[in-house]
Amino acid sequence: MRLFRSKSDDSRDPYDEFLASIKLVSGEEILSKVVVDYSNDREQVIIDNPVVCQEVRSSGANIPLGYKFEPWMKMSDEDVFVLTLDKVITLSEIRDKQVIDTYNAIIEDGFKRRHPEITKDMGYINSVDKARDLIKKIYDAKSASKEPNKDL
Repeated sequence: MRLFRSKSDDSRDPYDEFLASIKLVSGEEILSKVVVDYSNDREQVIIDNPVVCQEVRSSGANIPLGYKFEPWMKMSDEDVFVLTLDKVITLSEIRDKQVIDTYNAIIEDGFKRRHPEITKDMGYINSVDKARDLIKKIYDAKSASKEPNKDL
């Protein structure tokens, strides 16, 4: 029995591929490219590059600040996994362009933390020790005193 309807009922094309949010019986919600395999009697969901989505909230706030994505399988080098439908609560196709673009950027760039290139135009670049010495000299200088300067 087919639980999913194929876009084409042609037996030569037994696969549908789309980006989906999947809720698993374990409680995890993953975002992944999905292929539903109709080729054998036991329907399977093949997921490609699954990521776990978590809300990021500030302490005490009830409004999400954003979303955090992490690899679903952190210790595996594999990108493709097979799930049987008894492990899936629901599967929802994603059509939102922003979510699709975000997912594609994550997959292309990996999970690298992006830091802007630091340039002199952004400000003075220094080591912690040199900056500490500079602040100490400014603090110890006579002009840094809280007392009014009578010499001026």
